[in-house]
Amino acid sequence: MNLTPTQQTVLLTLTKEWLSPVQLSERLPKESGNLYSVNQSLKDLVKAGLAQVNPVVYGLYRLTAKGTTLKEEAQSIG
Repeated sequence: MNLTPTQQTVLLTLTKEWLSPVQLSERLPKESGNLYSVNQSLKDLVKAGLAQVNPVVYGLYRLTAKGTTLKEEAQSIG
């Protein structure tokens, strides 16, 4: 799967715990941490099945099993 650098950064920052886009952007380097880019990357990751949206509390995201596997593979390579 080809991810943009910002999507990769957001994926590597996401966890199995629910996080808001603001929380994610605060954890990212300044150059990739703007809220618009984070939101767009989250939407793309959800479409790809790598992240999921909280069905109860709007605006919270976390990794899926597929996203967790991809994150672990990326971390073992890099």
